[in-house]
Amino acid sequence: MGGWQFEAEIREQPAVLARLAASQAAVQLDAAIGDRDPLFVGSGSSLFVAQLAAVAWRRLGRRAIALAATEAQFHAAAHRDDCVVALSQSGRSADLLDALDALAPSRTIALTNDPASPLAVRADLTIDVQAGPERAVPASKSVTSMAALLLWAAAHGVGGDNTATAGELARAAAGIGAWLDGAGFAQVDGIAQRLEPAQSIVVIGAGYGVPVAAEVALKIKEASYRHAESFGAGEFRHGSTAILDATRGMIGIVDADSRSAVGAVLEVAHDARAITVALGEELPDVPAFGPPASGIFAPLSWIVGGQVLALTLARRAGIDSDTPRGLRKFLG
Repeated sequence: MGGWQFEAEIREQPAVLARLAASQAAVQLDAAIGDRDPLFVGSGSSLFVAQLAAVAWRRLGRRAIALAATEAQFHAAAHRDDCVVALSQSGRSADLLDALDALAPSRTIALTNDPASPLAVRADLTIDVQAGPERAVPASKSVTSMAALLLWAAAHGVGGDNTATAGELARAAAGIGAWLDGAGFAQVDGIAQRLEPAQSIVVIGAGYGVPVAAEVALKIKEASYRHAESFGAGEFRHGSTAILDATRGMIGIVDADSRSAVGAVLEVAHDARAITVALGEELPDVPAFGPPASGIFAPLSWIVGGQVLALTLARRAGIDSDTPRGLRKFLG
C-alpha cells in the first residue's frame, strides 16, 4: 500500500498541536511582529499557510499580505524594509533565501522545523514550529503546526485571552486525534472510492477555505498524481463552471461562514453530474468527511482531512506517497 511514513506523520499531528498549545510560541510571534504589518512569505505548502495567515490577520482587522517566495523579485520595490515572516519546513529553500535577498526586510522572523537551518541563521528571530522530523515528501505536521501558530498569533494580537486560545487549540488537537483513531480515518476510503472515477478534482472554499483548498489540491497532486485545482467558490462561477461534467470531482470546504457560497457551487456541480463531496460541515445530499471543526482552528481539521484523502487516493492507485516521483525533501 505504501505511504506508511506519510500516515505516521499525519497521525502525529494531534500530539504536535497539543505540544504547541502548551508553549508560548504564538505570544512570542505576535510580540515580535508588534504593530508592523507582516509580509508572510513561503513556497508550496508554506505559501498556502502564509495565505491562510494573511486571511486570518485581515479578518481580525489587522493588515497583512502573503507573497510567493518565487515571485518576490517582482514585488520587492513595494516591500523593502517590511517585517517578513518567512515560512519553511526545512529552512533550506533556495527560493525563500533568494526572496529574502530581494526583499531586504527590516526584520525577519523565521518559522521553521529546523532552528539550525540557513534560514534560522539569517533571521532576527527564529521560532521552532515543534513538528519534529518529517520524512515523507508531502508535508503534513509542519503544515498544521505553522498554521496553528499563525492562527493563534492572529487571535492573540487582537486582545485574545491566551489561556482560552491555548485551550481551544488543545481541544482542536483532541478532536483531530479522536477522528484519526476512530471511524473517521476509515470513512475516507468511501470518499476516495466515490472520487476515483473523476479525471480531475476541483477543490473550492471561501474565506479561510480558499488557501486550504489550494493546500488540499496540492496534496492530492503530489501524493496521488491525480490532477486537482483549487478555486475560491465565488470566483469559480465566473467562467470555470464550464469545465463541469461527469468526469469531474468537486470537494467543497464547508463551514458556517462559507456554507452559502460553497453550497451554491456544489449544487451547480451536482446538476452537471460532477461527483461532489464536502470537507467539513454536512450539506444535504453531499457526503461529508473530516475531523470536527469549529472556531479559528477549523482550518487545521480541513487540512488533516485533505491529507488523509490524498493518502487514501494514492493507496487506491497503488502509489507510494512517501516518495512521489520527481520530488525530494530537505531533511533538517
